[in-house]
Amino acid sequence: MKKHIYTAAIGALVLCSCVSYQEAPVDMARDTAEWAQVSTSLCKGGHLNREQMIKIGLLLNRELNQARLKAAKSTSVAEFAGLWEDPSVSFEIERVFGENITNNAVSPSLTLPVTGLPALAEKIAEQYKESDYWEMRATERTYLTELECLRHRIMATHAKLHVMQHRLAVMQEEQKKIDRLHELGEVDFGAFQVATQRLNDTRREQMELETEHLRLRNELIEKLGLHPAVGQIELSGHLPGGVPGLVAAPSADALLSSPSLLAQQAAYGASETELRAEIRKQYPELGISPLYARDGGNDKVSVGFSIPLPVWNRNRESIARATGDRALKQAELITEWRKLVQQASLLNGEQKLLRQHCATEYERLDELEAAAAQQEKLFNLGETTILELAESRHVAYERRLAYLDCLSELLVSRCKLQYLNPSYNKQ
Repeated sequence: MKKHIYTAAIGALVLCSCVSYQEAPVDMARDTAEWAQVSTSLCKGGHLNREQMIKIGLLLNRELNQARLKAAKSTSVAEFAGLWEDPSVSFEIERVFGENITNNAVSPSLTLPVTGLPALAEKIAEQYKESDYWEMRATERTYLTELECLRHRIMATHAKLHVMQHRLAVMQEEQKKIDRLHELGEVDFGAFQVATQRLNDTRREQMELETEHLRLRNELIEKLGLHPAVGQIELSGHLPGGVPGLVAAPSADALLSSPSLLAQQAAYGASETELRAEIRKQYPELGISPLYARDGGNDKVSVGFSIPLPVWNRNRESIARATGDRALKQAELITEWRKLVQQASLLNGEQKLLRQHCATEYERLDELEAAAAQQEKLFNLGETTILELAESRHVAYERRLAYLDCLSELLVSRCKLQYLNPSYNKQ
C-alpha cells in the first residue's frame, strides 16, 4: 500500500512539472468537503481494528504526505539533473559608411563540460533522491511506532475506565449499606467518613480518567488525519490476558539497515559529491564558437575557443561551504548511528524491567483478587463486615489499575523496540 501511495505522489508531481506554468488554485471549502467525505467513508460504524487504523493513518496523515511529496520532488529533479548548458548564438551586422558595404556574421557557441560537472550533478540529484526516499520510510516507521503506542495507551485507559465504572457501581451499593449501618449506630463516624471520602475520590479519579480518555481519542483522530466530523472512534481488540513476553532487541548489524541511518548515509554521500563538484569548478570549461561571416562580398568561416581565467576566485568560497556541509553531514550520520544504538540498548533494558514489574503486579493481583473472593464468601456467611469486604475489594481494584498502568508501559516499550528493528514489518 505504501508503494502505491508513494507512486501516486510521484505521478502527481511529475504531471505538474511541465514546461508551461499552470496555476493550481486552492479551494479551502472544496478541500474541507472532500476531507470530511473521505474521513466519513473510511470510518463507517465508528469502530476500527488495527489494520484499518494503520491503513487510514498511512493514507491521510499530513506529515507522511509531506514526506512523500518531498521524495516525489527529488525523483522529478533527478530525472532532469546533469543537463548541459544551452548553446547560444550571436548575430553581428556591420555597415561601412562611404563604401556602401554591409557585413554580417553568425556565431553559435557551446560550452563543453570537460570537467564532468553534469555527471556529478546527476549523481548528487540521485543521492538526494535516495536520501529523501529513506527519510520518507523513516518517517513512516516513526509514525507507525507513535500510532501503535497511542493505540496501546487508549486500550489501557479504556480498560481502566471500565474497571473504575464497575468499582464505582459496587461502591455505591456498599455506601448505601454503610449509611444504614451508620444510622443504626453500628458503624462509627470515622469509618463512615473514610468510606464516603473514598467514594468521592474514586468519582474524581473517574472524571480525570474520562478526560484523559477523551484527550487520547482526540489525539488519535488528529494523528490519523481524519476530519473532526467523524466524532469519537472506538478501537477493536483487547489487551493481552497475561504478561507479554520480551521482544528481541536489534543487533548493531541490523541497525545498519535502519531507514533513518540510510537516509543520513545518502545525504552524506551527496555532500561528498557536492564537494568534489565545487573543486572541479576551479578548472575552466572549454567553450567552442564557430563563426560564419560575410565580409566585403567574401564568405569567411572560423572557429574560436574560449576558457575562463580563474585568477582570483578559484571557487574558494563555495569549496569552504561544501567542506563545512560535508563535516555537518558526517556528524549527523554518526549522531544518528549512536542514537539508534543507545535506543536499542535502553529500550531492551527498559522492557526487561517493566516486564519484571508487570509480572510482580500480576502475581500480586491474583493474590488480592483471591483474598477478595474469600471475603465475599465470609461476608455471605456473616463472618465479616461490609467495611472489611469493601477494603478488600478496593485494594484489589487499586492493584488492577496499577497492573494496567504497568502493562501499558510494557506494551509501549515493546512496540518501540519492535519498530526499531528494520526487519520488523507487521503491517
